[in-house]
Amino acid sequence: MTVLLVIVYMTFISLGLPDSLLGSAWPILHTVLNVPVEYAGILSFTTSICTVIASLSAMWLNKRLGTGKTIAISTLMTSIALFGYSFSPTFWFLIPFSLVLGLGGGAIDSALNNYVALNYEAKHMSFLHAFWGLGATFGPLILSIGLSDNNYKFGYRTIAIIQLFLAIVQFFFVKNFDNTEHHRNKSLESSKEAKNIIIGTSREWTSYLAMLAFFFYCSAETSMFVWISTYGVNYLGFDAAVAARIASMFFIGITSGRILSGIISDKIGIVNMIYFSTLVSAIAAFILLLNINSYVSIISILFIGFGFASIYPSMIHRTPRRFGSFLSPKIIGFQMASAYVGSSITPPIVGVIMQKFGYNSLSILVVLFSISIMLLTKIIEVKK
Repeated sequence: MTVLLVIVYMTFISLGLPDSLLGSAWPILHTVLNVPVEYAGILSFTTSICTVIASLSAMWLNKRLGTGKTIAISTLMTSIALFGYSFSPTFWFLIPFSLVLGLGGGAIDSALNNYVALNYEAKHMSFLHAFWGLGATFGPLILSIGLSDNNYKFGYRTIAIIQLFLAIVQFFFVKNFDNTEHHRNKSLESSKEAKNIIIGTSREWTSYLAMLAFFFYCSAETSMFVWISTYGVNYLGFDAAVAARIASMFFIGITSGRILSGIISDKIGIVNMIYFSTLVSAIAAFILLLNINSYVSIISILFIGFGFASIYPSMIHRTPRRFGSFLSPKIIGFQMASAYVGSSITPPIVGVIMQKFGYNSLSILVVLFSISIMLLTKIIEVKK
């Protein structure tokens, strides 16, 4: 289990590596390929749609391939896609590789989240998503080595080689993943907690509310990613350089919060962790709305990220206990899909809302989303 856990952590780092590459490479990539800057949206949309498709196929993949083969094949697909990006002579060659990248990333995300939710304690789910943040941080750093000479290909190929190496390692351990799942299924009769994982404790129809909770969370998180600097300039009154730096406080809050929640979540319980986290983010967003002074605003942004940190991994880890181990691959896949839809469609809508009703709308929406997740959790957790 220890070796598999290391592979799981390595895989989630590798999952984060490509996620921030396009945005970092595009200022050079679009000039090399001689296409308008807005074409990045085509690639991003293509990848996102395929990620949703892969998430919706999670149960089908899990039944036919198992976790080990799914993540190994999917990691190999991401490697091929990244190599394809580095060798593509024109923009239109990037589109099929974006399809492959989205399918591979979505399958890894759903398969690993389900595997960890079933086989490991809640703390590992929080740590897992913190490791994704490490990958998303190191991706642009690796890319930047070549960008000093306007060479984006070096970064893409380096990360493709990392993915290829990891895929080879994963193929060697496919049987270990299969054996773990087999032993888990045979031992799920030994305790009350285990039986809850078999049958689930929540009413089945609340799985739709769980999907809605994921939609709300990723809508709020991604809107903060996209608009917090703009909010800092136009509502809080910071200059652009300071606003860019305070945006990093949000990411610091998420990363540090996931590490801390990994330490304390097993002690206070996953459900209590969700309630506490949504309350912290709602209070911090409300204080940010008041715009008391610059120091209070910066601390509020930090605590919004801190509150957000454990919501996503906690809801994933809770899924098998809510709806049972048989349905959890399917439901986690649908929850991932809902999350990606929220990340894709909500930030542009929030931008329109801020233009029409004022930039303080961002804080108001974060408060509403946080409270909504808290209320949905309360309904979902009613025992069947």
